[in-house]
Amino acid sequence: MKKFIIVIVILGIVGGGFYLYTQRKNNNDNQPEYQVETVKKGTITVKIIHMGTIQPYTRVEVKPTLSGRVDSVKVSERDIVKEGDILAWISSEERVALIDAARAQLEEAQQNNDAKGVEKAKQAYQIAEKAYRPIPITASISGEIIKRECEPGQNVTPTNTIFVLSDSLVANVEVDETDIGKVEVGQNALITLDAFPNERVKSRVVKISREGRESSGIIVYDVMVDPVNVPHYWSSGMTANVEFILQNKKDILVIPERAVREQQDTTTVILKGSPPKPQVVKLGITDGKMIEVVEGLSEGDSIIVSEINRGLGSPEERSLFGPRRKR
Repeated sequence: MKKFIIVIVILGIVGGGFYLYTQRKNNNDNQPEYQVETVKKGTITVKIIHMGTIQPYTRVEVKPTLSGRVDSVKVSERDIVKEGDILAWISSEERVALIDAARAQLEEAQQNNDAKGVEKAKQAYQIAEKAYRPIPITASISGEIIKRECEPGQNVTPTNTIFVLSDSLVANVEVDETDIGKVEVGQNALITLDAFPNERVKSRVVKISREGRESSGIIVYDVMVDPVNVPHYWSSGMTANVEFILQNKKDILVIPERAVREQQDTTTVILKGSPPKPQVVKLGITDGKMIEVVEGLSEGDSIIVSEINRGLGSPEERSLFGPRRKR
């Protein structure tokens, strides 16, 4: 009998403990879990992004003024030159013909051990050099050599481009007609190259074309964006991604945009508390992720961004989670 009573007592204790555990677990499970964020100060930048190409601001092709042969080249690509600097020396066809003939005579006389022939060839060579001077090819602008298309000994004509000069490199960007109204001269921008994705170069808009043109079925406008300082790794023809800065606000109150709820004509966020409660707010600019809070919150406030256990909690708490803000 005593053993039976002891068993009953033990079963009662175990059962009671299990009941209390189950109740506590159920109560905890019914407590809603939230993702909470703190209202803090930050920076929001509103921008649009378009692709372009790195090109010279002023591109000058240098061609010889006569047909002839390149005697020597004084510059290489990426060299910086001033207007009037000599880039190369070219001999005219007449000078080339006379010098080549004198050189052939000299070689023949040397092979034949003809002293008089050697002297005569040397005189002819000197006459050719004095009568026809090599022609200098000079830089017409100050800038950088971005292309060199000649080597000593090469024959050239006035149709050949032997050098290309650029005074500065800029980004030429195609902006479609839906965004061109947001771009203006003097506007700040950032340029990133596909070849150097981690390097962002501060720039500004310097020119906007007044005439649109069709590209891939849409109307686009050419926009020139000038870097504050041209990086040494830039080269003409590189693909550029240009961020046009529309708005930039610093030291403002910001919250995640997904924390904002819209119910009827009211914009609210949910303040953390027991229970949570809605707070009407006035909002400012957004970059699509963070949004400015103009009125309704203070720095350090805790707000509920989203509910993790969706549908749990009291009906009052569930009613707080209305539709998110429409972008």
